[in-house]
Amino acid sequence: MKSKFTKPLIKGIATAIPKNFIELTSLSSMYGTEEVKKIIASTGIEQVRVAKEGQCTSDLCVAAVEDLLVKLEVDPSTIDGIVFVSQSPDYKMPATSVLLQHRLGLPTTAVAFDINYGCSGFVYGLYQASMLIEAGGCERVLVCAGDTSTRMVHPGDRSVRMVFGDGGSATLIEKGESTSHYILKTDGSGAEHLIIPAGGSRKPISEVTSLPIEVEDGNIRNAETLRMNGMEIMSFVLREIPPMIDELLHETGWKKEEVGTYALHQANKFMLDYLRKKMKLQKNSVPIAVSNVGNTGPASIPLMLSIKQQELNENGQLQKVICCGFGVGLSWASCSLDLSSTLILDPIEA
Repeated sequence: MKSKFTKPLIKGIATAIPKNFIELTSLSSMYGTEEVKKIIASTGIEQVRVAKEGQCTSDLCVAAVEDLLVKLEVDPSTIDGIVFVSQSPDYKMPATSVLLQHRLGLPTTAVAFDINYGCSGFVYGLYQASMLIEAGGCERVLVCAGDTSTRMVHPGDRSVRMVFGDGGSATLIEKGESTSHYILKTDGSGAEHLIIPAGGSRKPISEVTSLPIEVEDGNIRNAETLRMNGMEIMSFVLREIPPMIDELLHETGWKKEEVGTYALHQANKFMLDYLRKKMKLQKNSVPIAVSNVGNTGPASIPLMLSIKQQELNENGQLQKVICCGFGVGLSWASCSLDLSSTLILDPIEA
């Protein structure tokens, strides 16, 4: 799917991460010192943020929203739409976006959506919000994107435990004048490569689904925790992302070297470096910010922008930005944005 919008303007971006964290070196006794060193060297991740007991993704998003609205001096009653993008909702029902409408003091006339997406979810959320504004139904829409992924992983599965972290974000989009292009793609045939098999209607939780299973390389997981086929995901990313970005550049009329920032999903340093080299991009145009947070799913792109905002702003790298997320689904999505007038806040701890 391709779309062009001329009305939605990204007013501000804020992010929140848990105060708690795990230093990966502290896991050496469990996984072995050499194995931990190897993973840190390849992923670029030294610590992951971990939500405290009882802390939900929505709590992190609320902290980000409140920080953003105060700094922008925006009254919540003027916001008429909210999109919550996450794979870790508060409840199976009702939708977390509905709870956030009340919790944040949005009017009852506000429209609320939940989008069950992970690493591509930030762009999908922006797309949904942009449609609401472009169609004339909304003047201001909040996109709350994040996950508490650490609860989805088995402690015995080092392949994911040492990669995924928790985080939340808030992006305010309002009616204005700004041109953006979107491309979104989906391939459900690869669903098995990034999945939590049990817990839904297809495979309900049972005594059997909670039993630990030793899989490749001595990793342990069960059917209720995240299963990732890293090689297949890597192949998918390297196959699909470069042509998607080329396609988006064609739609925008931008040259590859004109783009100040390629804001790619922060999966890990190895993948991002490989993508950058494959696409022949300048190193400083593909910022990486995973070392102290990990892969935070749908929060990873806004979190990177928050962490790097001062540097990107000083270097004039925010006028032409391409965001690209990819992962669970399989799904991948990209968009072209002008963030030169966007207020991007430093991350806060919540």
